[in-house]
Amino acid sequence: MRILGIALVFFLAGAGGPARAQSALTPDEVLQSVERHHPTVAAALARESAARAEVMAARGGFDPQLRVYGALRGGGYYDLLRLDAEVRQPTPLWGAELWAGYRRGQGSQDRYPTYYSDETLDGGELRAGLSVPLWRDGPLDARRAARQRAIFGQEAAEQGRRATQLELSQKALDAYWYWVAAGWRLRVADELLALATARLAQIRARADAGAVPRVDALEAERSVLSRRSGHVSARRGLEAAAIDLGLFVRDRDGAPAVPEADRVPTELVVPPPLPALEPAIAEALSCHPMLRAARASLESQRVRRDLARAQRGPQLDLSFQVSRDFGQGDETLPGTVYEGGVRFAMPLGLRTARGRLDAAEATLRERGEQLRLREDVLATRLRDVASAWRAAQENHDIAHELADTTRRLADAELRRFESGATTLMIVNLREQAAAEASVREVVATRDLWRAAAAWRALTSCNVD
Repeated sequence: MRILGIALVFFLAGAGGPARAQSALTPDEVLQSVERHHPTVAAALARESAARAEVMAARGGFDPQLRVYGALRGGGYYDLLRLDAEVRQPTPLWGAELWAGYRRGQGSQDRYPTYYSDETLDGGELRAGLSVPLWRDGPLDARRAARQRAIFGQEAAEQGRRATQLELSQKALDAYWYWVAAGWRLRVADELLALATARLAQIRARADAGAVPRVDALEAERSVLSRRSGHVSARRGLEAAAIDLGLFVRDRDGAPAVPEADRVPTELVVPPPLPALEPAIAEALSCHPMLRAARASLESQRVRRDLARAQRGPQLDLSFQVSRDFGQGDETLPGTVYEGGVRFAMPLGLRTARGRLDAAEATLRERGEQLRLREDVLATRLRDVASAWRAAQENHDIAHELADTTRRLADAELRRFESGATTLMIVNLREQAAAEASVREVVATRDLWRAAAAWRALTSCNVD
């Protein structure tokens, strides 16, 4: 008897990927399609690009700034020319700011109003200066905080994209192995139906010759009809699984590409055993992209808290400037002028600064608790996957033995039927049991690969 002889061929290898027909769809093809064409990955890449642009924008806070003011006045008692140009350079060194400038203030007929303080010699004035915040903005100012937060935002976006790819890869492999199992279930249904159809013709011929009772022909007809119904259900299951898989297998334009039934692999293996649980948990907690993204977000909030803390103090700035006029003009203007100054400002209530600090600290605590929960969830999910793997492995071993036993039992029952010791109904029941056991072994193999995919998604640290 050839019951399910070609429907279930397992090469039980401890390592290596499945050996497949040339046209068979492989897990690597599915994962590559997800990485290249899935809209969720494309959206994550766009967020990463936006985060890089935010870093550039934040670094632009330290770009030099050019300020120019010019004015001409005529028609009155004073005819004036006034020009002031200055370049300011913020620095990340304790919030210090450098500047250099040139100005010229001239009036016709040596007349210049005393209420304007920008008169210069006819060659103009050059100046340079330095301002340093001694209290507020010294340890941390808005520019440096924005740059640090943008860098952490870029890290969070990059790790978030990697976490997204891992999550999608698990979903894609889930869909893939459901599709593979559905394809094998259809092959078992094909084999059962072909067996029943061939037997129906034989039984009818024997019944017409009076070799077997007419009721055997009716039983053979019933078996064909029943197996046709099972074949329809199995075909529908494969079509549904292929449609789901099409969300992950896409063409070059990014449109879903539903795989054909003939791309279902013709051979299966079981995945290699999972590594030790506790070391895997420790490594995943240290480097999983999901946690690294959460930690980057936490550090960004810590910068916000530090900025709010730095803004509580009063503003106390020290400045120094040196200037010199060149050319001819008012005799009081020549010479090098040195000027130092101190500026102090402080809101008396400090309610704004205290409120911002309290809010930042509360948000920091919130994100810390969220990170702790994510760590607990990751460790818990890894333990659950390890448990699922063990159960799937046990089920696979049992299903493999059961499939072999029921197949041998179906073969023996057919020989008994051919010798007249049993009925066709019992033979059909034995064949159906053998088919169900074969499908159960396929499902157990699918569950092993699903657990392996979940393990990969939870323990992978580098996706690129």
